[in-house]
Formats: sequence, structure tokens, C-alpha cells
Amino acid sequence: MLSQVPHSQQGFKQDQFEQLCTWIDEHIQEQIGWSELMRESGFDHLSIQSSFAKYKATTPMTYIRKRREDFKSVRNQIERTVQFHSLIAK
Repeated sequence: MLSQVPHSQQGFKQDQFEQLCTWIDEHIQEQIGWSELMRESGFDHLSIQSSFAKYKATTPMTYIRKRREDFKSVRNQIERTVQFHSLIAK
């Protein structure tokens, strides 16, 4: 869980926000919804939403969907590279 620092409804500081984004990346293959974001960050729904708007110009769920797409794309690229190299090695 992120460090518990008193906060207001406006959202959290950039370093706290980056910690949450790192946590999202580390758990991208798991179910991540509002409950998980609030539990991990210690912030409420509105604070999380305003922080994503401020720092990423998107919503939390759109950000998570995009990161999942990015993860799948990289994974697929790695799999194709491995298949290619195994064909060359034959």
C-alpha cells in the first residue's frame, strides 16, 4: 500500500500517483477496479479520478485498459520473436 499521507479531495502528489501507476503495472494481469485502486492508494474515488485527469489526461479505467493492451502487445511481440529465432535455429 502507498504511504498514508493526509490528503484532500483534489488528489495526491505526483510521486504518490506514480507509485499507484507502478502498482497497476505490477498487477496488470489481475482484476483491477475501483476497490483495488482505493485500497492500494488509500484515496477515495474522486481523488483517484482527479489525479488521473491531472497527471495522465484520462480516466483510471481507460488507463488500465491501455496498459493491458500495451502489455499484451509486448508479450505477443516477444512470442513472435522467440518463434522466429527457433525457426532460424533449425
